[in-house]
Amino acid sequence: MSPESFALPAYFDLGAVFVFALSGVVVAMRKGYDLIGMFFLALVTGAGGGLLRDGLFLQQGLPVLLTDPGYLAAIGAATLIGLVFGERPWYTRRGVAIIDAAGIGGFAVVGIERSLEAGLGLPAALLVGVLNGVGGSLIRDVIAGDPPLILKPGQFYALAVLVGGTAYLAMTQWLSVPVVAAAWVTILITFALRMASIEFNWSTRAVNREGLIRYLKRRRP
Repeated sequence: MSPESFALPAYFDLGAVFVFALSGVVVAMRKGYDLIGMFFLALVTGAGGGLLRDGLFLQQGLPVLLTDPGYLAAIGAATLIGLVFGERPWYTRRGVAIIDAAGIGGFAVVGIERSLEAGLGLPAALLVGVLNGVGGSLIRDVIAGDPPLILKPGQFYALAVLVGGTAYLAMTQWLSVPVVAAAWVTILITFALRMASIEFNWSTRAVNREGLIRYLKRRRP
């Protein structure tokens, strides 16, 4: 399926690929990778969520990364920007988090729209949208040897994508908001929630098994 065949304009997907690829470049620069390593990390970060979406969940032929040269161009542009600007103060974990925050909402709405176009129901489309949003950063962190944000307690990440994706479905499915307007609102909601969680340290907590067991025992008649 080509990007032109579904409701959202292709620039949402390309923009998210570029932003996520740039976060991969930032991590590569921070860790001292060479040019090949930098491009590879940018590639798997920018395209990782889409590859999971297209190859694992939707399974509708070749991923768009392999059929549309615009995606490789976006990843190449992100790598070039990293080379041009070199070391800068924003090459930090906080800088990566800010860049991620700008991209996760875009990936979420693209994943949801592609899933709906493929005939998935709303819950499944939301699931694919969330995984599309966080997949690139998950692959990036695993390859770079960092603890993946989605797998540990911390500031809202997947939760921000879930809230944004839910808002997108509510706007487009029940409130009749045009998809492009809803997409921009979703990106704003996701970015704002993610940045607020960073600024005010809103965090999830580790599962307390003993406390959960005690609570369930107290609830028994």
